[in-house]
Amino acid sequence: MDSPADRLKKARIDAGYATATDAARAMGMKPPTYLGHENGTTGLRRGAAISYAKFYGLSLDWLLTGTGEGQGKQFVPVMGYVGAGAEVFPSHDFHKGRHPDQVDPSLGGSDCLAVRIRGDFLQPLQAGWLLFYDRDFKGVPKNCIGQLCVVQVKDGPVLVRTLKAVRKNRCRLETWNSGKQEDFDLDWASRVIDIRPVYQPPPRSKAK
Repeated sequence: MDSPADRLKKARIDAGYATATDAARAMGMKPPTYLGHENGTTGLRRGAAISYAKFYGLSLDWLLTGTGEGQGKQFVPVMGYVGAGAEVFPSHDFHKGRHPDQVDPSLGGSDCLAVRIRGDFLQPLQAGWLLFYDRDFKGVPKNCIGQLCVVQVKDGPVLVRTLKAVRKNRCRLETWNSGKQEDFDLDWASRVIDIRPVYQPPPRSKAK
């Protein structure tokens, strides 16, 4: 491990991403930016290194300098928020040196990602709650059928939907709280493996 680029590549392989493009897409960043950091053609600045260290659960010192333990405390990165229409919107921008929020692992372990609900589009789920989903983005696994999933529409948005059926290359998706069904071509679907409520205190009543 002679350079940060070498260590970044090792972290990606150890995390199970076959290619740099796969890892970049999981982070919501442009693949050329990630490729530049992994192949060493673009210097790895501290801001981007913090992002990668958090995403892979690594020690920042190890990633930048090779000192210390490679594996840090395991956290789960919050990749964005679920907004209007149950669409997932990225909340960070790695190539600008920003990094995601991170939370303790779900009951299913740390090998997952999370998104935070914003608004009341997924009732009865509430604003601030977290949805954890598998990191594995390989097509549409059979265990997604009948389950609430995070899905990538081909050449379209990332959505939170219940996957009802798969017909050839078409998937039937149901909106969480309305029952409305539509057919889409999907790049991938990832099952929601845990839902974490976040306590929010009730608003204070005004003193009379």
